[in-house]
Amino acid sequence: MFEAVNKGFQWFTGLGSNGILCVALLIIGLVLGLKVGDAVRSALTATVGFIGLNLTVDMLIAQMSPATMSMVERMNWNLDIVDVGWGLMGMAWGQPGSGMVIIALIATNIALIFLNFTKTLMVDFWNYWSFAASAALIYGATGNMIFTVLAACIYMAVSLKWADKMAPTYQEFYGIPGCTWPTGAIIAPAMIGIPVVKLIQKIPGIKNVKADPETMQEKMGIFGEPIVIGAILGMLIGFIAGYDIRQILLLGFNMAAVMILLPRMIQIMMEGLISISDQAKIFTAKYMKGREVWIGIDASTIMGNPATMSAILIMTPIVTFMSIIPGNRMLATASLVAVPWFIIGITAFAKENILHICMSVFVVFAIYFWCATAMAGAHTHIAEIVGFEFPEGTNLISSLSEGGNPITFIMYKILDLLGFVSY
Repeated sequence: MFEAVNKGFQWFTGLGSNGILCVALLIIGLVLGLKVGDAVRSALTATVGFIGLNLTVDMLIAQMSPATMSMVERMNWNLDIVDVGWGLMGMAWGQPGSGMVIIALIATNIALIFLNFTKTLMVDFWNYWSFAASAALIYGATGNMIFTVLAACIYMAVSLKWADKMAPTYQEFYGIPGCTWPTGAIIAPAMIGIPVVKLIQKIPGIKNVKADPETMQEKMGIFGEPIVIGAILGMLIGFIAGYDIRQILLLGFNMAAVMILLPRMIQIMMEGLISISDQAKIFTAKYMKGREVWIGIDASTIMGNPATMSAILIMTPIVTFMSIIPGNRMLATASLVAVPWFIIGITAFAKENILHICMSVFVVFAIYFWCATAMAGAHTHIAEIVGFEFPEGTNLISSLSEGGNPITFIMYKILDLLGFVSY
């Protein structure tokens, strides 16, 4: 039975994030009472915006990754843990009992809503991979299926609660009512980064530095506009990477395009989501005694803020240099694709101050590096279990994002202290 469930879920996840989003939004729209035509239109519009968003993010990653790799080659650094980045995603879906984990997560979400623990109904099924990744690492560490399922459900519960806590700020800041952003990849960075930002906002001197896009544009004129900032930062990164003039210019042009295209794609996506969000309010008022239920969506929908994009371009090369911090043994390469998700959740609380965002994210990444190093044994073991193809000469692998998630690390450490960890 579990094998059949696993196969069915793996087929569903094979639709990819775009297909899953469209199907999920269509079903939710119909359940909430939208007319068929309105539900189809809303689902398709939101999906088209999401596809455009993903294409733009893919372009960002495709342009930034080679530049960063060039910097790494020029520095000739060697660390003994190989960074596999989002290779952990395949381990999350392919782990033993992945279907059981997902069923438990869906049941947990519904139960927590009716227990008034959370207001968030997470329809972002693709990003269940974050919770499944936590489960995979715990399975790799212990081989115990009970701990595996429990870890995923605890991680989800923490994420939903924090998504609720952060939602009012995000809803007002981004103008998206009725939604939350429980994407696991942004929750722990926000849990660490937001208190750091609040501390920075109290430090004399630093707290008074105005580094938001609006102030920068006022002071710097055209050089403070997002499109120009993107071009300048892109060309600077190309220069550091050792690119020739043509490559430097092209990287600058492409980063300028990202700064403009991302917000436009998000606007299209919001056109589809708003009608579903409005219908959710009507549905809950009628059938749930007015209980407020928010729709949990992908955090990339709030990525397009100019301050966020500027911080992403600044921090991507810095994260690579951070690989030399004491206590870390992993060279950040493949995980650089996840840099945006470390930053997304902090921008609104930092009031778009790019300096404050980067300072807080620096602390976040340091913690993730240490956690990723500590859990490299579990990461490597689950990779062996699912048949991951290791790079030649590799003994240990790990990753940032979910591979170094402090929530998972805390559960891992507790189990280790209790004597259940073997890797």
